[in-house]
Amino acid sequence: LQTPRSGCSSCAAPETHSPDTPTAEPEPSELVEVEFKGRRRLLCSNPARLPLRLRELVLVTSPHGIDAGHVSALGATAQRKQALYYNGAQPQERILRRATPQDQQQYERNRREELELLLQARQLAKSFPTLASMKLTDAEWQWDRRRLTLYFTAPQRVDFRGFVRTLAQRFKTRVELRQIPAREETRRLGGLGPCGRELCCATFLVQLKPVSLQAARIQQLSMNLLRLSGLCGRLKCCLLYELDFYREALQHYPPLNAIVHTDAGPAKIVKLDLLQERVQLQLQETGALLTLTHAQLQELRAQGRIELPSTPAPPETPPSEPEEESLPPEEELE
Repeated sequence: LQTPRSGCSSCAAPETHSPDTPTAEPEPSELVEVEFKGRRRLLCSNPARLPLRLRELVLVTSPHGIDAGHVSALGATAQRKQALYYNGAQPQERILRRATPQDQQQYERNRREELELLLQARQLAKSFPTLASMKLTDAEWQWDRRRLTLYFTAPQRVDFRGFVRTLAQRFKTRVELRQIPAREETRRLGGLGPCGRELCCATFLVQLKPVSLQAARIQQLSMNLLRLSGLCGRLKCCLLYELDFYREALQHYPPLNAIVHTDAGPAKIVKLDLLQERVQLQLQETGALLTLTHAQLQELRAQGRIELPSTPAPPETPPSEPEEESLPPEEELE
């Protein structure tokens, strides 16, 4: 569907709406992905075959009661996500019903109260000297208000047992404190990446995997941590997107520092351009640079004119730049 875009005359181009909009007809689907606050997503079964719309509020079961979230994927889309992002895992929870106006009001009430509860929790944390390193990030009510979850980050493990008891007495409910890594904190807060698009972790990524500097070295990127790091202060998740392609492509090229006996004399490989399928060499006698295509390199290899180094060298990095150990450690925290 296309509708004219309102606003100034310079924006007269038609606006294209995605078919996955809340105005689409209800669709009965056995598998549904539901998104909760903080971009937390969960696969749920729909045993009653309720006809649902995208972004519709639904009530679902949870290990500790009933929670509410918005439908984020249905039908074939949910099945693709199950295979790609959930590794084929089966849904552990089920959809109970579509939200009524009263359910919607309680959901909105929970969201309104969470900011005030977070501010109160931060104030209470100041009275615990052992929690000086704790940074409370977000608060989330379960829909039935039987549980309040507070998310925080800290550079190390924190003993918050006394703090939890104080919170439970203050808020008159079960309180859970959950320590999350920096990537999860950024996913909950959201934002725009250097590419100008919304953060990958806040849109489609389900599992946030640690990224090492080795991924950047394999792709022969400049070891500039300011450019390689995302909003979370860790290496960007997108460094993993093309990593498998580079690993496979490198198998078809000699390693750096290999000696190629060209017609102009022996030359050392100093640079691999995998996208252009070219190799840059430096003549050992004159220091001049040569460029060979992958086809030419394969022809020289077939003639036995390539001499592999005894210890292949990794992609070169300036010695003044920090190594991987200087990055904050990636931790998998529950």
